[in-house]
Amino acid sequence: MSEAAAPGLLGRAKQGAAVVGLLLLAGLALLSGSDRQSRDFPNSPSFVGWPYDTGAARAKAANAFVRSGPASAIAFARRSILSDPISVQAVSLLGRSELYAQQLTEAQKAFEVSGQLGWRDPMTQIYWLDQALQGSDYKVASERLDALLRQSPDDENRDRFLAVMAATPEGRAALAQRLKLAPQWARVMAVNISDLPDDQLQQRVDLMLKTGPGVWDCAATEMFAQKLINQGLLGEAQAVWRQNCGGSNALVYDGRFERFDTLKATFGFDWQVSNRGDAEIAMVGEGTADRSLALEVTATVTLPIVRQLVVLKPGRYRLTWRTPATDPAIARALQVSLGCKNDLSRALPGQVRVDQPGMWSQDFTVDASCPAQQLVFWLAPRARIRLGDVALTPIGGSGGA
Repeated sequence: MSEAAAPGLLGRAKQGAAVVGLLLLAGLALLSGSDRQSRDFPNSPSFVGWPYDTGAARAKAANAFVRSGPASAIAFARRSILSDPISVQAVSLLGRSELYAQQLTEAQKAFEVSGQLGWRDPMTQIYWLDQALQGSDYKVASERLDALLRQSPDDENRDRFLAVMAATPEGRAALAQRLKLAPQWARVMAVNISDLPDDQLQQRVDLMLKTGPGVWDCAATEMFAQKLINQGLLGEAQAVWRQNCGGSNALVYDGRFERFDTLKATFGFDWQVSNRGDAEIAMVGEGTADRSLALEVTATVTLPIVRQLVVLKPGRYRLTWRTPATDPAIARALQVSLGCKNDLSRALPGQVRVDQPGMWSQDFTVDASCPAQQLVFWLAPRARIRLGDVALTPIGGSGGA
């Protein structure tokens, strides 16, 4: 071989080596890319058997678990740990496969490791939640359930876990301590209740009462209370309502209309207003001590213009109200009823309080014929009335629910 040919051969050899290196690099990049993709898309093409195949191994384990059973997933789960020994998801996957394959001792060892790697893995949380419940350690169980629901408030197992925890007084007490921290799932617990049976609704009531005020706003409480009302659980609804919405134990909620909003749909024990276009309702004196409602009916018939649901024990009650800046003769156009139904035939005008100008009162007898009473203010046509300071008080030892 001539001296001139030698450098040419050497150059081609270097080029070949570079090509091989690039092909190897491209292959590794392809393997790495497919492995990362398999973490989000388990059915995408991926390869097991190279040093960094944790994603592919986890995908194979997950698919094997579903298609062939948990025992068939164990080998792939172990392979994923070899590739990434500090992955909590990989260790948890092994623990779940061993747990469902009835290899309980091995599963506990795996979950002990995943527990040390971090508590953000749902299956790890569920495992230790179950272990705590089996040992009646409600404090630890409530911590684990709290951690699980903070990550995923809409977890598909949420209501089942809450029902198990809330089935005992000790469980409800432990959960109430976590709820006092106002986690995000507290609101979800109160509003996502459409499919709950009555016994679980009762558990939620006790949970909310044990937790105390300051966790649920009135909007969330409205939805919860309305569900209870629809189920006939009126006493429970009122107890929760008073805790989170009412500023006192007054038998009439928001008697000074401080929370009244004509633009907001109302529920529960809030004031309900007529939705007819010929019933005019407006707030007067907002932000002042003289706050009241301006009412007028432009129809040709008397209408129930504002009303409220009240839960009362049988007995005698006195309703009082104020009509500021209203001529007493016109104020008599306002009548009130308190009974099981909205019944104009049972409505009565107010009796003027001679010792308090602008104040009116009417007494009612409540029996046990219905679990809740409708308090209704009726207004005759073409009478402009202002209404404020509504209060309901027992007479002679009667009391509210």
